[in-house]
Amino acid sequence: MDKSIISEHLYNDSVEQAVDYVKSITDEETLYIYAYNYNWDNGFDVPQAILQNENCTISIALLLFHSADGALYLEEKSSAEGTKRWRSFVSNLYKSIRKGEFRQGFTAFKPQLSRVQEYKLKKVLTGAEMLFITPIEGKDCDEEL
Repeated sequence: MDKSIISEHLYNDSVEQAVDYVKSITDEETLYIYAYNYNWDNGFDVPQAILQNENCTISIALLLFHSADGALYLEEKSSAEGTKRWRSFVSNLYKSIRKGEFRQGFTAFKPQLSRVQEYKLKKVLTGAEMLFITPIEGKDCDEEL
């Protein structure tokens, strides 16, 4: 895996080019690193393409969920403020994760929550929802490009 190629696509592609690049990614680690470094100012089309890539695992799905401010959604599912597009993205991703639509891979996931956020979430989450804040063991691919 050539990280300079990932970086090149992250910072120089149009949204359409980025979606095409994401569709062409054939390994979990590259997909994770791309998702980890994605600039959310570019919208939801690229993250949606990442989720539809056959190499997308539960670690990547959870990374995207949290990167899209999924913790806010978990705290206030029925009343969370946000754009219609954001609510649609996080609620659909929430449902997909809960249904078990993503396979286990080899990449790790570490929720980036403050102690206060973690405490609040533990008070409102059901047992089945704890997977949203539970770390997943594996290869640490959290790498800034």
